[in-house]
Amino acid sequence: MNICKMNNSNQTFLAICLLLLFLTLIATCDNEESEDVFVNINEIFTLKCGESVTVKPDNLDIGFCEVISDSRCPTNLRCFWEGVAEIKVWICEPGQAANFIELPIYGYVALEDTVNHVSVDTLGYQLSLLQLNPYPYEHEEHDYSEYEAIIFISNIN
Repeated sequence: MNICKMNNSNQTFLAICLLLLFLTLIATCDNEESEDVFVNINEIFTLKCGESVTVKPDNLDIGFCEVISDSRCPTNLRCFWEGVAEIKVWICEPGQAANFIELPIYGYVALEDTVNHVSVDTLGYQLSLLQLNPYPYEHEEHDYSEYEAIIFISNIN
């Protein structure tokens, strides 16, 4: 008796199991793709270092690469100069290579301080770094990977 020989019902059962396994793998891949984050133009959004979003309706991708520097005056000190922090972001139109830009923010500038935000124009868009957290505090070290940026994007009119 050959135990490796399969009858038609066993072959059908095996085919159904393989089909279910294949469909499960496809569904898992689809779920990973659906985790993309979308924001709308003229909307404020938050990115952690290493994250990205897709801006609708133009399908423009924006990502937070790194903190270049952070010399903002700590909140518990009095400084001669407020200091500045800079982050590097990438911006990419569909089918195009990424463009890297630096977004600055001065010390003591809060989210609501719209007059003091610096805007950078690129590819027909205007980006502003509205806030960078955490804000420095004397004798506190933060790894740059802990930072999150609050960014605003709009079309240049």
